Amino acid sequence: MIQQIDLNNNMQVLELLMLQQLSYRVEARLIGFKEIPPLWDSPKTLRDSGELFFGYYEHEQLVGAISFKQNVKEFTICRLMVHPSYFRRGIASQLLEFAESCAAPGTLIKVSTGTNNEPAVRLYIKHGYTPGQIMEISPGITLTVFHKTANTLDNH
Repeated sequence: MIQQIDLNNNMQVLELLMLQQLSYRVEARLIGFKEIPPLWDSPKTLRDSGELFFGYYEHEQLVGAISFKQNVKEFTICRLMVHPSYFRRGIASQLLEFAESCAAPGTLIKVSTGTNNEPAVRLYIKHGYTPGQIMEISPGITLTVFHKTANTLDNH
């Protein structure tokens, strides 16, 4: 079940931070970069992010989450995380499809991930995203920005 996470609820924020730590530590290992910004978040930085957060719950336990921001020109998926014990169960795909359904038709959807994060790269390509800009964030460490256009009929 996917539902909005209340960033004013301390228990929900702490649960989100715990999930974020577990998930992004895996990405940090995959791309060889320990300075991933989500690893440095606090309840305050999450509340101040301007992002909407939605959680994927299984038996009332938060096992995945996604966040996004939208403006007139684009819809940005800021974070996508799944508890490592729940990898490869389709949770990331369900969260991605949910977020896409929130984007206005015709809006450019953008998401970025570490270029060497092969599971995330495969996920975005599978869902119809096109790799675009590659940005070096540290010597030898790059992020790839993926994009697609939201539509109303089929987001795949």
